[in-house]
Amino acid sequence: MRRIRRFFHAFPSPWPLIFIVVGTIAVILYGRGYRPVLRPDLTDSTLKPTGLLSATSDPVGSEVYIDGLLKTATNNTINIDPGWYMVTVSKEGYISWQKRLRIQGEVVTPIDPFLFPANPSLSPLTTVGVGHPTLSPDGTKIAYVIPLTTEQNSTAAKKAGLWVYELAERTLGFNRDQRQIGTNSPGFNFSNSTFQWSPDSAQIMVATKSAVRLYNINRTDDFQIVTDEQSISSEWDAESTIRLRQQLAAFKQPIIDIATSSAQILSLSPDESKILYEATAAATIPPLLIPPLIGTNPTPEERDIKPGRIYVYDSREDKNYFVLDKKELPVPTPSPSPKTQRALASPAVSATNQLLSGKNELPIYWFPTSRHLALALEGKIDILEFDRTNWVTVYSGPFIEGFIAPWPNGSRIIIMTNLNPGVSALPNLYTVNLR
Repeated sequence: MRRIRRFFHAFPSPWPLIFIVVGTIAVILYGRGYRPVLRPDLTDSTLKPTGLLSATSDPVGSEVYIDGLLKTATNNTINIDPGWYMVTVSKEGYISWQKRLRIQGEVVTPIDPFLFPANPSLSPLTTVGVGHPTLSPDGTKIAYVIPLTTEQNSTAAKKAGLWVYELAERTLGFNRDQRQIGTNSPGFNFSNSTFQWSPDSAQIMVATKSAVRLYNINRTDDFQIVTDEQSISSEWDAESTIRLRQQLAAFKQPIIDIATSSAQILSLSPDESKILYEATAAATIPPLLIPPLIGTNPTPEERDIKPGRIYVYDSREDKNYFVLDKKELPVPTPSPSPKTQRALASPAVSATNQLLSGKNELPIYWFPTSRHLALALEGKIDILEFDRTNWVTVYSGPFIEGFIAPWPNGSRIIIMTNLNPGVSALPNLYTVNLR
């Protein structure tokens, strides 16, 4: 009794305590999305749960429309009554993003669209004419050849050989310089050669019809003569297989089983949370998250896969999306395709090698966001989200099909094209600037 008296003496009036309790409950309810609904006659006032739409974007400050009405700008969070809405994010100079979303009470629905420019510009990476561009397995380097031609002046002729361009940017946005790592020599011409990157992107094996060399990409003309390319190629394949198994180990066993028995893996997303694959046999992906997560991507999925179709499996939400039929893609052509009588060992590219050596023969690539796929189609480059929504054309113009490479930070896409064939017969590397 004394403790009770002391308690009430500490609070001579119960109203402050009541105010604190009620205020705390109100803050909690407000944070969970509850809003008061007042009737005109004030006889039936209720609390109604709302949903939260958290809108961010790249670039920031884009306008957010809900069912055609401007509501806010990114980056912001707004309350919306539960239901289905058409959400549009737009910014002047960019292609609008649009998606039908389900808003649920007390649930945060995030959107983070990456808007692509409506009129991207082109910038040259090379100027003297190049050939045989090959992207490294880690996506941060491009090896290419400056061929020796009769059109070149003496300065350009000195540059003939094998070059590497590093795509990773230094601090303050400066790029690394392109470096020559191999020069032509009698009996060894890079113009007629095939290339194979090592799994760690530190070496390149170059084969002409007369010899095979293994180059260190960090030095010029630092190479060793290869007498058994089959052995090196097999060793690299084994390293790639180990790396692939390590990456797949993060996925649940039923997905691993289907990926290895009923599908050909094309590539993993940069964040290794999604698998891009072509189904080679009919199969059904069982549900692995029971009950399913709330507030996830509402785009309908397809868990019954069919041969000849390309899909993306998202491990974070346990959802499988149809991307496109393989017939929708142009027939792949080998790149590079040198006229030589001698090629590297293992000419057939395995799924493992495709995944980790940059030799995916289908013109479909992961964009660095891990949410988009880039397609090299006839006369244009399209980008779409991995669930086949927001399919847009980011470049329409001349480029040599069979090679595109996204810049590691997503700011650009590298293409090979010849914008002035009247001056030079050789193409150059250009960037399609997205930022």
